[in-house]
Formats: sequence, structure tokens, C-alpha cells
Amino acid sequence: MGSEPRLKIYDVNLPKIVLLWILSVLVILCRNCLEILEQMSQEDEEQLLEELKNLNSEENHLIQELENVEEKRRKVANDLAKVRAETDRLNQEEAQYQREYSEFKRQQLELDDELKSVDNQMRYAQIQLDKLKKTNVFNATFHIWHSGQFGTINNFRLGRLPSVPVEWNEINAAWGQTVLLLHSLANKMELRFQRYRLVPYGNHSYLESLTDRTKELPLYCSGGLRFFWDNKFDHAMVAFLDCVQQFKEEVERGDTGFCLPYRMDVEKGKIEDTGGSGGSYSIKTQFNSEEQWTKALKFMLTNLKWGLAWVSSQFYNR
Repeated sequence: MGSEPRLKIYDVNLPKIVLLWILSVLVILCRNCLEILEQMSQEDEEQLLEELKNLNSEENHLIQELENVEEKRRKVANDLAKVRAETDRLNQEEAQYQREYSEFKRQQLELDDELKSVDNQMRYAQIQLDKLKKTNVFNATFHIWHSGQFGTINNFRLGRLPSVPVEWNEINAAWGQTVLLLHSLANKMELRFQRYRLVPYGNHSYLESLTDRTKELPLYCSGGLRFFWDNKFDHAMVAFLDCVQQFKEEVERGDTGFCLPYRMDVEKGKIEDTGGSGGSYSIKTQFNSEEQWTKALKFMLTNLKWGLAWVSSQFYNR
């Protein structure tokens, strides 16, 4: 920006009256200055010089203090910048720690949920294990009962009557369950049968002769005319009765107080009702009535039920 033009007394463009006025003012000022200077003594001059010296010294002192203050200000500003930087770093670390804490907390909650789930599964498994410990495997697997004149195993009827012609598929299935039961009881007692080997094979179970490995005695039948002329089925039932008798004798060797409710005569293939009517009933089908055959099978199942109860009491949970 340009400065305002100063008034010059030699400016020829000024009016003469103005020039004269300016000159008169200057003359008056000069006279006053001269008067003041004339009135000042030597002592006053020295005093003024001393004051000027003191003012200069004070000025230097103030300048030094100002420099010191400025230096302190710069130092404080530098320290403040460092503190702010440290604060920013700590804030970032705090934010990072907060994120890590939140993540760890989430994982902890997930692990707590998983632990609770595992605890619940463990409690459920323990409950099931306790139930299994109290459950007898044989009793749970083989249910021997009766249905009218029929003995039943796992709800399969063993036998047939003229008034109730049970299908052979059901009878064969009942024999399969019966063979499996005696086979399981023998294995539990580590009993090896003489003369025969039981082969559980569902509704086509059979016995294998130990003296003639090629000889199989089927414990299944399909009925028809062949049923009346083929006696292998009868031989198989007698052989099975022989195995039941061997099981009874093995139990009696370890428990003299053990006895079965029905006496078995393996040579004749009959079961005697010694505690009841006293009659004996053939386990064969040939030259036998269906009523007597069915009753013999019912008595045989009853004997097996007693054997099952004895094994369960001796080998419970073992």
C-alpha cells in the first residue's frame, strides 16, 4: 500500500500564506527546545544519562528473560507434542486391547456354552450308562413268556396247533432266537458243547455235528409232505435238547442247588412234567400230536428261562 503524500514546506504549489504559517510554527518549536536545553544543568544531564543507562540495562534484562521464556515455551511445546504423541499411542493401544478383550470375551462365552453343552452331554451319557448298568443284557435281549398254550421268545410262538396253525416262518424265527439264547449263555459260561456246535443263523439256524462236520441238523422247516418224511428236523430238536441238558449239568457242577422245573430225557427226546401232571412230551414231530409237541417246546423254553435267570444272577454286569 502506498503512503499518504507528506507535506513539504518547499512544495512550490502551496499557497504562500500556508508556507508562512508553517515557518512560524517551526520557529516557535525551535525556540522552546532551545529554552529547555538552556535550562538543563549538568547534573540533570548526568541523571538523564544514568536513567537511560538503567533503561538500556533493564531492556537487555527483559530481552534475556524474554529469550528464556521463549526457550521454555519451545521446550514445553516440544514436551506437549511428545505427550500428545504418547497419548495417541496409548489410545491406539487401548483401542487394540479393547478389541482383543472383546474377542477373548466372545471366545470365552463360546467356550462356556460349549462346556455347558459338554456337561449336559456328560450328564446324559452318565444317566444312560447308569441305566445300562442296571439293565441285564440277557433279560433285555431275550424275553421268554407264554401266549395261551404256546411258549414265546421275543413274541415269536414256538409250536403250532390244529386250531392255531402258526406259520413256519414264525416258528423258524422262534427257533433262531432260541439257538442264539443258548449259544450266548454257553459263551458267557465258557461252555463248549460235546457232540454238537450251535450255529445261530436267524430263521435258518442249525446244529453242526462235531463227529461229522458235513452233517448239518436244521432247526427250521417249511412244512408240506417233505416235513413228514424228512426226520432231520426232529434230529436237530433232539440235538438241541441234548445241548440244553449239557448246559444244566454244567450249572449243577458249580451250583448243586440249581434245578430246572422240567426233567429232560435226551435219549427219548422227551420232557417230563414231574411237578405237574407227571406226563412226558416228545419234542419230535413225527408220530406226535401238535398239542404235545407244542407243550414240549413250551416246557423247554421254560427251562431256558430258568437258565437265563441263573446266568443273569451270576454274571450280572460282568
